[in-house]
Amino acid sequence: MRDTSQAPDPVLDHPAAAALWRPSVVAAWSLVFTPAFGSWLLMHNWRVLGQPQAAGRARLWLGASLAMLALQLLAGAINRRLNGDSPLMAWLALAWLLLWLLGAAWPQWIAVRRRYGRRYARRGWNGALGLAVVLGGACWAGAFLLTALLLAFT
Repeated sequence: MRDTSQAPDPVLDHPAAAALWRPSVVAAWSLVFTPAFGSWLLMHNWRVLGQPQAAGRARLWLGASLAMLALQLLAGAINRRLNGDSPLMAWLALAWLLLWLLGAAWPQWIAVRRRYGRRYARRGWNGALGLAVVLGGACWAGAFLLTALLLAFT
């Protein structure tokens, strides 16, 4: 019986088949690390796919996601200072996540599926997830510092 496990794969070995982060997994990790993380990965995927306009839209999603994250951090610090517990920001964050999933992640998932199907070279996650953990820790530390400053000086 012939071993076909080492046979060259025309899809994966094709020069145009650059490695991508899998869009569905990007969306799943964005549930943990926010749409800002996912937007950054989608932006890089669009660049690899040779679609600079889509990469520009992903950059806009990244900027808007960072603004939403900053708003959430500020609102959390203010809520803490006022001894409030308003669920408004939680609902806005959920709405933003759903909007991002439909407006940013879904189009790339469809584009990659149409272009490559289920078979394409995939990028590893170690570097991206490591960066997400470090930046998430920095964001948490910034929120803690902002809350402490608001409590101390107001």
